[in-house]
Parts: sequence; C-alpha cells; structure tokens
Amino acid sequence: MSSTPPRPRLLVDIVSDPVCPWCYVGLKAFQHARDKIINEFQVLPRIRAYQLNPDTPMEGVDRRAYYEKKFPDEAQRQEMVHAMKAAAVGAGFSFDPLGPTHLPNTLKAHQLIRLAHFDGAQERLTEKLYSAYWDDGADIGDIDVLIAIAEASGLDPDNARADFNNEKSAAEVRNEAESFRRAGVASVPTYIVNERTGFSGALPPSRMADALKQAARETNLP
Repeated sequence: MSSTPPRPRLLVDIVSDPVCPWCYVGLKAFQHARDKIINEFQVLPRIRAYQLNPDTPMEGVDRRAYYEKKFPDEAQRQEMVHAMKAAAVGAGFSFDPLGPTHLPNTLKAHQLIRLAHFDGAQERLTEKLYSAYWDDGADIGDIDVLIAIAEASGLDPDNARADFNNEKSAAEVRNEAESFRRAGVASVPTYIVNERTGFSGALPPSRMADALKQAARETNLP
C-alpha cells in the first residue's frame, strides 16, 4: 500500500507594513503563489513587523501632504500609482493607492498582528487590516478601530486592548522592526524563507511561486 510522502514545510516570514501599498499587493500575490505550490509544500506564513515611518506621530499625519513632500515630482507619483494598480490586477484584485488620506503610526497595528499569531488568526486579521485601511480608509492607528478589526477576526477584544497598553509588547514590536532594518531589510515586502534566504518585492504570483521554490532549494528542501 503506497502512501503520499509528507510535504516539506516552508516557513515564510513576510516582513511588511500595513501602510505600504506594495505590501498589500505582496500579500495577495503571496496567497496566489502559495496556491500554485500547495501540492509540493506546506507553506506557513508568518507576518513580521517593519515600520517604513517609525517616527510618525502616534496621532498620524496627512498622508497626501507627506507623500507630496517625499515625492515632489507629480509625474513620478502618478507613475507609481499606475504601477501599483497594474500589479494589483496581476495579483487578482484592485485598490486605489491614493484612497487613504491619513498616515498612521503602525506600532499598534503591528502589535495586533503579532497578537493574532498566537491565536492562529494572523493571516485573517492582516487581510482585514489591509482592507480596512486601503479599501475603507480606516485609521488603523486608532485603538477603537483596531479593536473592531480584532473582534471581526475572532480575537478577544479585551485581550487586544490589554496588549495595546502593554509596554513590553510595544517594545518587542519596535525591536523586531528595528532588527530587520539592522539586518539589511531596506524595502518591503520582504520574504524570508525558512529563516535562511529570501527575496524582496511584490512579485507577480507565478514569479513569486518560482522564487519560493528556488528559496526552498537553497535551504536544501527537496
């Protein structure tokens, strides 16, 4: 009697920030890429913290003014938006990169993502978090908004609220984000496979599937 050999485990750390539009595209592309290799590997995603703008005030700033200052060339901004929209279509969805008008500090959002990992709800919560910000323009720096997202994702809202008030939790998120920066992560999304090798960028699903398989080979998986 033959038996199917177990699929090798592929642990994929997705280093990202919810206010990064490319990270939204990258999450969707990863999910499609995972579907393409699901018969070969048991793919286990783990969302890791990174802050593109760690010095953003906790109350947030005007997003459009921020990016007009960061990218003063309007033609360049429009080109970036066009590229993001095209990449989203390639990943099987659509969104407006210009939609959100508020740029929050994402520390507490990252705390919630980290907390959801321990409840086995991290990917589900992260999807809702991205959708709340990019599709609905929600202020994901606001605790009440985050509590509602937590509850909708099946998390205990009281536990989430307690975690927001836990300075140790906040410090751990800051340290994680800074550790990736010190390790050389300069852009997100970045994908680290089996804690050994990886790649950056919101690749199209087929190319991402190939990149994941290549990373598996580099970590000596069959």
